[in-house]
Amino acid sequence: MYINLRVNDASYFKDRYITKITIMTGDKVTEATNSASPTQDFIYQEEFNSEDNLRKLDLVLTPAEMNENFTKSNFSTDLFFLFVECGGYIDGNVPCRFDEAVNTAVTFDEGLLYQKVMALTKELADTCNVSANLVDFILLYNALKASIETEHWVQAVQFYNRLVGSVKGITVKGCGCHG
Repeated sequence: MYINLRVNDASYFKDRYITKITIMTGDKVTEATNSASPTQDFIYQEEFNSEDNLRKLDLVLTPAEMNENFTKSNFSTDLFFLFVECGGYIDGNVPCRFDEAVNTAVTFDEGLLYQKVMALTKELADTCNVSANLVDFILLYNALKASIETEHWVQAVQFYNRLVGSVKGITVKGCGCHG
């Protein structure tokens, strides 16, 4: 997992810095997760010294670096929530929500979904018929994106699980077969 964090360079944030990063999997997300960084059920957490005034952070994490709450050998099937806590001072005239101490990002392995959609578009190219599976995929994917953008985390997890569940069993054949 590649993580690149930056504190905005705008003058509002000149005295703002990164103090903590916490990662959890979607299966642990609840409605209450919106408001604060989790204190339990996380798979990775790192705190940074406030005197360092850390304004950018680049991490490369492997499954082995996660704690005992993550028992998988790869990151391919989970929806991940990253909570970035910031400290320091902020100019009082910032735009709405830019003054929040905890920012949340969501990530997942898009390769899984690309495999599925490519299999569905191959079917479309071969038959010139729009399948119900392709329509379902497009609707679910857009519902996932909308849920993430509007911070409806529980619904995002539900849509993601439906998408990933629909991906299971995909075999990508390089032989030109139609199966």
